[in-house]
Amino acid sequence: MKDQQPYDIFISYRRTGGAQYARILQLMLIQRGYRVFLDYDELTDGIFSDKIKAAIKEAPVFMLVLSKNSMQRCANEGDWVRQEITLALEQQKKIIPINPDNGFDGFPDGMPQNLQDAIGSHQHSEISFGQALGATIDLMIKNRLVPTLGQRSSQEHKDEDFDTAQESLRKQDAHNRFMKWLSVTGVIAIVLIVLGTCYLFWQRIDEQQKMESMRTELEKKYSDFGLYLSNNLTMEQMVTLDNMLSRMVPVRPDTLWMSQFECTVGWWHGIMGETYDEAEANMPMAEVSFGEINMTYLDTLRNMTNLEFDLPSVEEWEYAAHGAWHQEQTTYAGSNNADSVAWYRLNSNGHAHPCDGQQGKTPNMLDLYDMSGNVAEWCNTPIISATDGAQWTVCGGHYNSPVEEVAISSRAGLNTDAKEKTVGFRLVIRKAQP
Repeated sequence: MKDQQPYDIFISYRRTGGAQYARILQLMLIQRGYRVFLDYDELTDGIFSDKIKAAIKEAPVFMLVLSKNSMQRCANEGDWVRQEITLALEQQKKIIPINPDNGFDGFPDGMPQNLQDAIGSHQHSEISFGQALGATIDLMIKNRLVPTLGQRSSQEHKDEDFDTAQESLRKQDAHNRFMKWLSVTGVIAIVLIVLGTCYLFWQRIDEQQKMESMRTELEKKYSDFGLYLSNNLTMEQMVTLDNMLSRMVPVRPDTLWMSQFECTVGWWHGIMGETYDEAEANMPMAEVSFGEINMTYLDTLRNMTNLEFDLPSVEEWEYAAHGAWHQEQTTYAGSNNADSVAWYRLNSNGHAHPCDGQQGKTPNMLDLYDMSGNVAEWCNTPIISATDGAQWTVCGGHYNSPVEEVAISSRAGLNTDAKEKTVGFRLVIRKAQP
């Protein structure tokens, strides 16, 4: 039966730079008797927002790992870490910031002052992630957790320093991987692996050489973006990234690029390493929620490329739809004649069309296609509805919209977890000014 005991502690962290510290902290606290929620291995079904909210509301203590650059995206209202801190503050949780390597570099402009005040400056960490790790955690428990959560009985084995905790995690991960592998493959798979070892070894060497060559080529090709590729990408992922980056159109010089097309089925599944019908590769990727895009797709892209992939704000979207510096004053993106640029109710035959520039519609002066019609597009600007509360804005209308709803000025609102077959999205890349 599933354990229904409530969580004592919720750990919030930025995946890039903070995951290792968060996992070590979780391990040490569990060994000392506390129930800790960490989304590294707890969330497996993709329903992020509801479980996160429930865990924060349930746990009396909210710990925040302040790794380097961890707060930079908190200037964005839609950032998940910012939403976690906001909810913890609203729920009056005991907030315990952790600066694991004293690398915390402060708060960005635009982050609300009340969130900054709740976190504090924290130039130095009360927990030392080294030989004194166990002792400093025990002191933190005594001073900060026991008054809130009470004393707990520790497990028989407790790690006392950073290196032994890391080793425990490595063993734990290795055990979990082995058990999953063993249950699926069995003895037959072991025999097949042994028989194919030599062949696969030489194949891997050849493949790695090709992949390293392609990685170097792509980083050079897209140096203007500041592309730096992760070492564990597949060939398919690199080919997909090449296709995506070649379609990025400058909107604001050297600081903002937008995809020429709406994100396609091929781009989504190619990045995520998932199988899909190649006949659908150029169709717009729809029926994905705002939460899935942010926590699944955009986080994956950022980790792969070191680029700030994002959804556009409404202001950025409208600026691009009007041709940016071209300042097109048209009703629809690229024309005052909807039929020349948009798939909508009167001409779409009730379905979306491929995003490839080959469907007879013309782009706007930035060479952006389908900003009016085809599928509506998520933006990361919240919209307040009198009946539905806080939602996220979708722009541009879709293939089943009346003509007035595919105008550039058209807006609608959807909940974070909503999935609509008429709603997709368009990527942007942001780069800070030098």
